[in-house]
Amino acid sequence: MERAINCIILGDGTRINVADLIGNGSDGFIIRKGHHVLKVPKLHGFAHPDGTIEADSDNDFQSGRLEIEKQVYKRLHGSPGIAECVDCTGNGILLMYYPIGAFSEYMARSPLPSKSWRWKWILQATESIAGCHERGVLVFDIALKNFLLAHDFSLRLIDFSNSSLAPMTEEITLSETDGSTAKMALLHLANVIYSIWVWREFTVKCAMESEWPEISLLPGLEGFEIGQLIRKCWERKYTAIQELVFEVRRYAQESSPAGSPEYDTLSLMHEGARDQSV
Repeated sequence: MERAINCIILGDGTRINVADLIGNGSDGFIIRKGHHVLKVPKLHGFAHPDGTIEADSDNDFQSGRLEIEKQVYKRLHGSPGIAECVDCTGNGILLMYYPIGAFSEYMARSPLPSKSWRWKWILQATESIAGCHERGVLVFDIALKNFLLAHDFSLRLIDFSNSSLAPMTEEITLSETDGSTAKMALLHLANVIYSIWVWREFTVKCAMESEWPEISLLPGLEGFEIGQLIRKCWERKYTAIQELVFEVRRYAQESSPAGSPEYDTLSLMHEGARDQSV
């Protein structure tokens, strides 16, 4: 007698082709759909020999896992530097597909880029998080892996699982959700900035302010042009992210060398195309 086999399913009960599965996160699966991807909750089922599919009894717990993230994407619609959300449906979150992939992966496989490009990415990362704060979104997991590269190599922030929404009438600097605060976001953003500059990923574990890391864990910043900005994030000296944005812009304008941005873009595009062809 044939037995039912395990499978993964959509919210409407449709079976997912595992060949389309390109990501498996803590809170959902990522399914490739042409020029888009669909993020869906982790729902399982049993495919019976007669073609019927029986949903797993644990799916009720998983089915609502993406609801806050859907609200985040709706609130951030049109905000610069955010991955494009095409639609939010009963099955999941439909997003634009960015084939170059995660910034962390690009960094691991690519040589050190020009200073002008590193400044550009630092500013884009900072401004994208600032845009989230302006719309009352506290981003929980600020990391290189959650920045994707668009076709023009600009950054796109993605994955707002465990992020929180503050009331629009509330000052984001005063918000706290499960220990997550705006100053903690600045800590992790500072680590992203450092990683971009030295072209090597640096992270610390800190899921709430009570776990704030010792300053001794901060790498040496001697000779680093905006080292003091990173230190100020670690020391919780900024009241709001807008202060950091202002200083990053000023340093970028003062420090970016004269050169040919167009040549840099062509070089990066060539490298990206080569990586995708491997």
